[in-house]
Amino acid sequence: TVLTAVAANPSAEALQVMVSAAAQHRLPQVRGFANLLTRAVAVERGWSEAELGDRSIPTAGFGPDGLLHLPYGEREFLGRLTPELTIALTDADGRPRKTLPAARKSEDGELVAQTRRRLTFARKEVAAVLKVQGRRLYEAMCVGRSWPVPQWRELFAAHPLARHLAARLVWMARRQDAGAGAHDPEAGGHEPRTWTFRPTEDGELLGVDDIALDLPDHAVIRLAHATLLTDAEVTSWRDHLADYEIEPLFDQFSARAPDVTAGQTKVRDGEGLLIDARELRRAAEARGYARSSNIYRYSTFLKDFPDMGLRSVIDFAGAYVPEDEMTTTGALSLCRGRREVPLDRVPPVLLAECYADYRAVTTVMTATPVAGAAADVGAEAPL
Repeated sequence: TVLTAVAANPSAEALQVMVSAAAQHRLPQVRGFANLLTRAVAVERGWSEAELGDRSIPTAGFGPDGLLHLPYGEREFLGRLTPELTIALTDADGRPRKTLPAARKSEDGELVAQTRRRLTFARKEVAAVLKVQGRRLYEAMCVGRSWPVPQWRELFAAHPLARHLAARLVWMARRQDAGAGAHDPEAGGHEPRTWTFRPTEDGELLGVDDIALDLPDHAVIRLAHATLLTDAEVTSWRDHLADYEIEPLFDQFSARAPDVTAGQTKVRDGEGLLIDARELRRAAEARGYARSSNIYRYSTFLKDFPDMGLRSVIDFAGAYVPEDEMTTTGALSLCRGRREVPLDRVPPVLLAECYADYRAVTTVMTATPVAGAAADVGAEAPL
């Protein structure tokens, strides 16, 4: 009932609640119903579900000038977003303030109270944007979503909040007539086929060499990843981010895809370790996984990538709730519905990130190999 009412509200704040529920609500029935509503709203507006998520990013009251205007009548205070996406306050002359002051006798008390509530709401909304859109951008990187340059500028570079998220990530652009690879040579001595860059909050697109880029409108943009770059490019971008003291929104440069054979459906090189079940669950939840919804006993951790209809599955020997026992680690697979997908058909970035999750979860603490487990690893563990 609540979600139905939310879906009828056209505001970006309401749409973000629905998009968030569809992606990460702990109850499967709620997630499923939110997904149905999300699809219906997207169809009604002529957008894809992914575009609905892009276009439902709230502004939290920030204007096109990037400022949150907080009027007191005869005075005005300003809120500015910091690189960490918190709100810093100043007076109209730029002097910093920790909090908004009380109203003067000459000022409208109701207006001041309304402004103070507006600031409280803005802080909560900014925190929600960081959580929801950070997760969406991570999934966009994993599944290889791309945007034409004009659309990317509209949705990210020109948005008062999204541009701060974009500035903490490295992006790639390629000409639409170029292949998906990141290392194409220059075409006939003319403009390059691919570029990597980091947008700044003031609108510049900086290359790794600190030279501003001017991207052609016919290019498309996606998020960069280690699997799409050379080792030298990865090192250069890490140095660039460190030099500018940029804290990335998430890690783009550590995960590497395992070697897999044609038709292989599982990775097993973390299998067969004896581990505390509670620690295993905590490690999985820290990487964005949820345990399967069995009430008393479960044996899988799940992470959904709705844009591709895929689910990452880390299995293990199982545990009862609450987890006060030892258990044995299992394998990694990716599923569409109930069917396992051959790993050589999974996008390399997605496979690399899921494999990084798997290794982080299964090696969360010093674990003991179970006797005879080495014989079970088999040919599907190329690493």
